[in-house]
Order: sequence, then structure tokens, then C-alpha cells
Amino acid sequence: MIDFEWYRSFISIYKYGSVSAAAKARILTQPAMSQHLAALEAEIGDSLFVRAPRKMIPTEKGKELYTKIVPLIEKLESTSMELRNGANQPTLAPLVKLGTPADYFTKAAIGRLKDMEIRLLVQFGVAHELQEKLSAGAVDLIITTQKTPIAGVEYKKIEDEVFVVVAAADGDFDSNVVGMDDVEGWLNEQIWLSYGTELPIVRRYWREHFNKRPEIQPSHVIPDLRAVLEAIENNMGISVLPTYLIKDSIEAGKTKILFPQLSVENTIYLAYKMENRDHPHVREILRRLKR
Repeated sequence: MIDFEWYRSFISIYKYGSVSAAAKARILTQPAMSQHLAALEAEIGDSLFVRAPRKMIPTEKGKELYTKIVPLIEKLESTSMELRNGANQPTLAPLVKLGTPADYFTKAAIGRLKDMEIRLLVQFGVAHELQEKLSAGAVDLIITTQKTPIAGVEYKKIEDEVFVVVAAADGDFDSNVVGMDDVEGWLNEQIWLSYGTELPIVRRYWREHFNKRPEIQPSHVIPDLRAVLEAIENNMGISVLPTYLIKDSIEAGKTKILFPQLSVENTIYLAYKMENRDHPHVREILRRLKR
């Protein structure tokens, strides 16, 4: 008969990548953890890990077992907690801590994650802040546009967001602007709004289409793309924004895209610690966010 503690020890070794770290987390001795794993492997009849120097690498059988038992263990533990507390209310869904840019979560992610059977604890921030939180364990997953190499962190592409120049629907526009030199000259004369003082994404737009750095200075710096869009709708200037953000505004006739043939793309990633790559919630969130 399989002991429940064998499963708990197996999950800990899977998450922490070593017997010693898992033993410390479970407040057990290393020999006890090793015995649990050996007993479970003997019962299953297959190896669950490849023993490498200072690391336990899950086998395909180990990955399969982890994926199947994690939700069951979580359910058992939450049920035990419910019974211990004498609660009669329904068991709470598992909690996932997600770090994300506010604009992407609001306009793109919510609609894709809305009916998942999880509870979300969402933290907003810019890329480097979210990466620090992921490394520190303050969040389980992050949505980011920066693929910075971090030990133990894996990035999976969600989608490519498309950025275009956006202006107020009733803003002045010279329809005679056609050549690239004319386009750049016209853009240089406009009032610009930016997400940051260093013109993030605007610099890429200039490099890709004009092969140079932009010479413009933003008149207004607003560190929230939703607020930048609101400012554009109120004719405060123009900016470069993602198409997912402006879709409703375009349909409502509040804004328009200038030079739609000129766009730039930015890749969005889901990042998580490699020890959690096969967790069912990670896999399901990745599946839903991918287009």
C-alpha cells in the first residue's frame, strides 16, 4: 500500500530539485526522504528521477505522476483543512499568484482566464520588478515582454503584440504624407505621449522604420498604457500602442491608426520557475493565454 507521505516527499523533491532541499522544506532527514522516494519507485515499478550531481531530474514517468497527483494532493489537503476547521462551506479553489503588466492583464488576459477554477492573486509591475518577484518566490508566474536569463526560470511565448501609431479620431492628419521621409518629418512635428521618458517601443518603431533613434521628446509621460490611450482620445497627443489595447476605442470611433502599414511587434512571454513547468495550473494558464 502506498503511503500518502511518499507522495508528499516525491512532490517536494520534484519542486526543489534535490533530496536535501526537499528534506529541509519538509523538516525531515535526507535518509527519510530517500526512503520515501525508493519505496514509491518500488511500488510504481519505475524510476521517477535521474540522479545527477546535486540535482534530481524527473523522468517522463516522474513528470506524468507529478501532473496527475498534484491536483489530487491539493484537493486532499484542502479537504482535510476544511474538516479540521469544521467548515461547511465549499472548498476554496487553488491560489495562483500572478505578476503582470496592468494593461495586458486588463485588456487581454482576464478574458482568457475568467472561467478557470483557480483564485488569482494579481500583482502589477514592470518587467524587472516582476522578474525580481518571481525569483524571490513572491509570485508563481509572470507575464513579461523581457526574456532576461535567470537561473531556474523558463520562458514560454504567449503571443506577439502588434504596435501602431495611434491618434485621436478627429485629430489633424495630412493625407499627402506618403514617403518615409515625409512620414518621419510629420511624426517629428507632433505632440507625443509616452509610457516612459526613454520612449519604450517608440525607439523600436523608429529603428525599424527609419533606421535611427527618435529625436522627439515626449510632452507627457504617463506610466500606464490605458491612461495614454485615454489621453489620446482627449486629443493630448499621439503615441505607439498595442492593437489589443485600442480595439474598443477604434470601434467606438474615438481613435484611429496612422500609417497602418508601419507596425512593430513585441513578444509576450509567460515565465515560471522550471520546477513548476509541469504543474497543471501552469500548463492550463499557458494554454489559455496562447493565441
